[in-house]
Amino acid sequence: MKYLAAADSYKGCLSSREVCGALLRGIGGGTAVPLSDGGEGFADSAASACGGFFVPVFTVNSYGAPVKAGYAVCGDTAVVETALADGLAAAGSRRDPLYASSYGTGYTVRAALEAGYRRIIIGFGGSAVNDGGAGALRALGAVFLRSGSEVVPDGRCGETAEEIDTSGLMPELKEASFIFACDVTNPFCGPCGASEVYSPQKGATAADAERLDRSLASLAELYRKYLGTDMSDVPCAGAAGGLAGGLAAVCRPTVRSGFDVIAELCGFDRKIRGCDIVITGEGRTDAQTKYGKLPKRVAETAKKYGKTVVCVSGMITPEGRGIGADLYIPLVRDGVTAEYSLTHAAELLEKAGREIRTLYGNNT
Repeated sequence: MKYLAAADSYKGCLSSREVCGALLRGIGGGTAVPLSDGGEGFADSAASACGGFFVPVFTVNSYGAPVKAGYAVCGDTAVVETALADGLAAAGSRRDPLYASSYGTGYTVRAALEAGYRRIIIGFGGSAVNDGGAGALRALGAVFLRSGSEVVPDGRCGETAEEIDTSGLMPELKEASFIFACDVTNPFCGPCGASEVYSPQKGATAADAERLDRSLASLAELYRKYLGTDMSDVPCAGAAGGLAGGLAAVCRPTVRSGFDVIAELCGFDRKIRGCDIVITGEGRTDAQTKYGKLPKRVAETAKKYGKTVVCVSGMITPEGRGIGADLYIPLVRDGVTAEYSLTHAAELLEKAGREIRTLYGNNT
């Protein structure tokens, strides 16, 4: 049997590369294809997919603390992952989106442009911010003003900013082509927007979420007036706390599925055809997975070629057992608690790999 491990990261626990590696150690070999849908691990997945390399960028996290982020290089393309500078993991224990800024991601994009890259892919997901991209735009040269004085961008920017000075925006933004790797379709603001849906996961109270939404509504008007972009025309505007919408206002991107971007970079269909058993998974497989999350997309692609699919995830709910896999293996089972699985994930994944080898045969 020929095995292919094509898993997402176990967020806050293991990268997709580490997940695939642990599974294949248990099996005794196979092909690893670390994947990402645009969130955590996206740059690493891109570099792995195309044999690229990583360029470190020293910037700041969402609260201004120094952090090492960077971008992957795939040929003539720079791949930026918003979670590296502005992800929840990079933010440490702090959760206060009213005061969080996306400056770090904007600075990373700036570094890639200054290095000469004119094709840039940005993956969105796992962010700690809800500033509508105002911080990122500041890093790229825009200045938010009130009565002639600069407003420091964060989640409250729309409350105070009255205008945007765009004269300092990097001219390279117009020279480059951008692809946004994003599977989120939430609008910039409103009942289904970034603030109401995602800010509670970032530490916002109900009152904070309402305040953040009002701020984004005001920012949307500023973006329309000064940047000529209507946020309602941006299909992924609410991604990463509106960061996608803010960046889209200055770079006019093409929006694609994060999974499709990585699958194209690594020649995923070709690799699927060359194996017998496909193993996928994520930290938690539940009802949301059925609506196009990464394991579902992997299973659909594998089944197109008649392959056997195994889903190995940290937790698998009853609703999650409907993505088209032939076998489901949760790590949390048989007396294994969620807490134990977080600290022993690699060990448990190797055990799952041995179980798969017992069921289907040795790697050949």
